[in-house]
Amino acid sequence: MDGINNHQLTKKERKELKKKLRKEREENELKANDRNKTTKKIIKIGVAALILIFIGAFVIQTISVSTPDSRGSGTIKITPEVKDFGNVSVGQGTVSTSMEIINEGKGKLTLTGLKSSCMCTSAVVVIDGIESPVFGMHSNPVWSKSIEPGQKAQLKIFYDPAAHPDLRGAVTRIVSIYSNDPLNPEKIVRINVNQVS
Repeated sequence: MDGINNHQLTKKERKELKKKLRKEREENELKANDRNKTTKKIIKIGVAALILIFIGAFVIQTISVSTPDSRGSGTIKITPEVKDFGNVSVGQGTVSTSMEIINEGKGKLTLTGLKSSCMCTSAVVVIDGIESPVFGMHSNPVWSKSIEPGQKAQLKIFYDPAAHPDLRGAVTRIVSIYSNDPLNPEKIVRINVNQVS
């Protein structure tokens, strides 16, 4: 009789044990799901934080590149930026004009070269009475020279109407001045000419 009761209790215990195990399994699954949700949430927050860090770094980099630093940098100003030659003829020969380059920055302004938009136009820079090599559309020697804050230099531009002897009418040419000015690394000036016979 004891064997039968033990056998029945064992069945009962098994049933209870199965119930208990199922309940524990369900609780463990719920806990695992909660852990997975928490892990996913932490990962999302981490990814969002990394994105914000990268955006912040990009903004800081952009600001530091686009604005002069605390030590100061050169700032180029050219006056006038446009010069009108009026009527120019082939018989008159090459004509020239001057513009003033001023360093309005707090640091050195380093000029690194010039380039014209056409072979009829060339330019030089004069700093402290010393003239740079001649720059043109295709002739661009390696050269650089610095201008101190507040210092002035002279930009001389030459126009040769004989380069286009048959040309008549209004002409605009561009000269680009390259420098270390962080906001204006390529400063453009223009000359206007009315080429006549």
